[in-house]
Amino acid sequence: MKAYTRWALAILGLYFLLATVHSVVNPICETSDEFWHAGFAVHLARGGGLPVQRAGEETPWRQEGSQPPLYYWTLAQVARLLRLPVHDFERACPRNPHAYLGDATRIANRNLALHGPWQAFPWRGTVLTLHLWRWISVLLGAVAVLGVMGTARTLFPDRPHWALAGGAFVAFNPMFLFITSGITNDALINALAAITLWHAARVWRQGSTRRRAVVSGLLLAAAAEAKLSGLTLWPVVLAAHLLAAPRRGWRHAALALSLGLLLGGWWYVRNWLLYQDPTGLNAMLDIVGRRAATWQDLLNEWEGFRRSFWGVFGGMNVLFPGWLYIWWDVWTLLATVGFLVYVGTLIRRRAWSELVLWAALAGYVLLVFAGLVRWTMQTLASQGRLMFPALTPIALIFWAGWETITGVVRPTALRQAVRWAPLGLLAAAAALAPFLWIAPAYDPGRARISAVPATATTLDVRFDDVVRMLGYDLAPEGPLQPGDTVQVTLYLERLSRRDRDWSLFVHLVDDVGIILNQEDRYPLLGLQAMTAIPPGTRWAEPVRLRVPDTAVTPATLHLQLGFYDLRTMERLPVQGPEGVAFRDHVRLGRWTLRARPGPYPNPTMYVFGGRAALVGFDARPRVLRPGETLTLTLYWQALGPLDRDYTVFTHVLEPPQTIWGQHDKAPDVPTSRWKAGEVYRETYTLTLKPQTPPGFYDVEIGWYDPQTGERLRLDTGQTFLILTRIRVVP
Repeated sequence: MKAYTRWALAILGLYFLLATVHSVVNPICETSDEFWHAGFAVHLARGGGLPVQRAGEETPWRQEGSQPPLYYWTLAQVARLLRLPVHDFERACPRNPHAYLGDATRIANRNLALHGPWQAFPWRGTVLTLHLWRWISVLLGAVAVLGVMGTARTLFPDRPHWALAGGAFVAFNPMFLFITSGITNDALINALAAITLWHAARVWRQGSTRRRAVVSGLLLAAAAEAKLSGLTLWPVVLAAHLLAAPRRGWRHAALALSLGLLLGGWWYVRNWLLYQDPTGLNAMLDIVGRRAATWQDLLNEWEGFRRSFWGVFGGMNVLFPGWLYIWWDVWTLLATVGFLVYVGTLIRRRAWSELVLWAALAGYVLLVFAGLVRWTMQTLASQGRLMFPALTPIALIFWAGWETITGVVRPTALRQAVRWAPLGLLAAAAALAPFLWIAPAYDPGRARISAVPATATTLDVRFDDVVRMLGYDLAPEGPLQPGDTVQVTLYLERLSRRDRDWSLFVHLVDDVGIILNQEDRYPLLGLQAMTAIPPGTRWAEPVRLRVPDTAVTPATLHLQLGFYDLRTMERLPVQGPEGVAFRDHVRLGRWTLRARPGPYPNPTMYVFGGRAALVGFDARPRVLRPGETLTLTLYWQALGPLDRDYTVFTHVLEPPQTIWGQHDKAPDVPTSRWKAGEVYRETYTLTLKPQTPPGFYDVEIGWYDPQTGERLRLDTGQTFLILTRIRVVP
């Protein structure tokens, strides 16, 4: 017992150390939706009431205002009790307006917020409050680790090493540490889930009593007020009371249920009165965005789901090295196989009571997973961290399987080393993550230079008296094809004027002036506002732009770059050598864009509904006046039989939804009669409305069933394809 206590304390101590390091090293507002979670708590701490969600309103809490309020109320009460400042929240955590979430291949704009000296230690003002709020999440994470160990100790008292392994599995999980070192209601629901399951395990093993029913009711109410996923705990706890005492358990279950509804139900009544939806999810979806995902969509997101169980940081855009994810996938597969073998052993031994226990644990995992799948099919939320309320059974199932699979290793010393080594690797990854992967992603120093490299092309261009361009590097040098990437590295110097936060734009433009791709950012890889950069600072801005697969060929491409004010769209004037510097931008590079080899113009491969593939297209002319007609030629190949007659829609679109030209037409040969392998050439004429304003417009295409309106989906899950762009002139 003493040995178990020492090891348990060691795991908790190491958890506190790792979580504290994560909370300090990771800049504030850089964990998942931390800005919005903190904004909710700040609003309450300032004396505001519970948010009323309305789509289209800009609020400090955004979609998180639809969440049950217990976590945010707790933070607000701590701030009031300790008189913590929250007055300068917006200045303490300014947002990066060009942030790009979910893409770890991006060079820049991986930061959700801007950071500077005002956030440095010793912390002051709201920065101090935010760090103390993070520490509350760290404490809640420790509660979750305790709950996992307590549940394992209660359910399997003869296997104390399972409790230690389960606790370490959770405590050293880098994603768990990342989440519980930030401001998020996930920290509270993870802790409540672990403690509630521990309590349910005690009811299961030690019997149902009135006192335990009261505790159950309090825990269920708290879980319901922490997050909607807390509702998954209700059937587990009530079932524990019913099964632990068949005669009187129903009374205790009814008591727990009544108390949970009495204390936790008011939030759902409020939602019903406000939104006609007790969960409030409709209001949240109106803000965060809806979708109707298919199983194929979820399968496409499976890799991100797996990775984000172990560790994906920032805005889902800072990753571990790929080999670590491969190892965790292998470890998971081996543990799953081992668990199935273990269950088979229990069946052969006819250990029915233990089988019922494992079925209950697995059932809760499946219940949480089913809720997550349903939520993910309504909005983009395929993140493994959302399975953390089920960490207790996941850890136990994982370790039972891993212990079974490693049981074949001989001798005993080697078996023990193999068995425990993955937890050591997990802890090492968690310890190194803040320093090797998280902190560097937010370090503007990595962009600073002392001099322009000798290999660069020198160029003296001034953007007013704000920035000077010293030179650049361009690649590649030869012709391009659709799908290729252009890279430019700009070498810049900050001048004296400090009036506004100017943004850099870099456009990849073709010979008719259509922007094929672009990237906008604040300076220093998007990490700092212009006004925060001291005069004399020199830095490199690498930019990668991919030529779209549907770029029309042949064409001549070049880059345009400059600086603009995001609020007014005003551009900085440019002074420099003729032929490079224009009134408000600089032009660099010249590439010939050639078509990919293929039998059709602009060869492509976009598959709709798994049956119809776009294998080529042409769009003429690409510069039009209002009232003129765009002729679109599409080459469709049948990949298999289509069960009905579909219609193709073609739009000239001003994002997000304004249509200035349209031609919907069923193919000349009805799709129900298409033959696999055949290519069908179809022409569409899109006449622009006479009042079409000058500008750039997307050409959008897709398929739909004219009887139901249902659209065919691409492999990406989208129901439309942005084929190309056109330009409308006066």
